[in-house]
Amino acid sequence: MFMNAALAGIVILVVRQNSGFEYPGMLIYMMAMYAFYAAITAVRNVVKFRKYGSPVMSAAKVINLTAALVSLLSLETAMLTQFGAANDPMFRQIMTASTGAGISLIVLGMAVFMIVRSTRQMRHALDCSDMEV
Repeated sequence: MFMNAALAGIVILVVRQNSGFEYPGMLIYMMAMYAFYAAITAVRNVVKFRKYGSPVMSAAKVINLTAALVSLLSLETAMLTQFGAANDPMFRQIMTASTGAGISLIVLGMAVFMIVRSTRQMRHALDCSDMEV
């Protein structure tokens, strides 16, 4: 939840200042490769480790997915700065705000899901331990 609040604050700051990231030369292409690699790997790991039922492993992979989504957001702002939107600052604000809001909602949804799931697992574990006594 804290990460989501921090992410929302960063998105609001970027939109209000109408700013973005700038990478010199070919570095933006390396950033794009990293962002897409991180996103693909994170999604694959979330799906892979979900079946194990470990809340700790699932939480670690969800945090990894959150970091990948933030990388995609920073890539978007860099690409808008470098390849377009220079003539239309409102377009950059709308795109950054909508992508940031979407990512914040995804992160919030994952956090709520993890809290609900872990609470159910803890209740189930307590119910099973009460039956043994």
